[in-house]
Amino acid sequence: PVTPGQPVVAYSGDDARFEYIYKFVSAAAYDPATADGSLLDEGTLYVARFHDDGTGEWIALAFGENGLTAENGFTSQADVLVNTRLAADFVGATKMDRPEWGAVDPNTGAVYFTLTNNTRRTAEQVDAANPRAGTQFGHIIRWTEAGDDPAATGFDWDIFVLAGDREDS
Repeated sequence: PVTPGQPVVAYSGDDARFEYIYKFVSAAAYDPATADGSLLDEGTLYVARFHDDGTGEWIALAFGENGLTAENGFTSQADVLVNTRLAADFVGATKMDRPEWGAVDPNTGAVYFTLTNNTRRTAEQVDAANPRAGTQFGHIIRWTEAGDDPAATGFDWDIFVLAGDREDS
């Protein structure tokens, strides 16, 4: 939910195997009297890195930051955005199991994201945020932003639902 005086935050997923969860934070604050679509013209796109200890960070996909430079093959912010998957690879974001759909609980601010399946994940590629190899059932990951601030760059996460037969590892 948007809050007057705060930036607009939007989450998205790249619904493909081994792709990413993103967050956009607008540069300008929301003002219900003047807000229109231009509010989404400027801001920062972030990609998620889920740590095995249940914490995570949002890494800015911004030209000149986090190694996204000409020396590393990115020539401008437009280049970073056109090649978002490559930029996310470069900064070491967590490769997820088809992040498809997300929702924010309007009462608690917790974010839920479905990871629909990844039958191509091997046992060697399993991590805490993607806990099963060859899963065809998927799971739901949940996180809360640091300080309950949707624009924060840190978060705490857990597996909310592990889908499929509970006997599956």
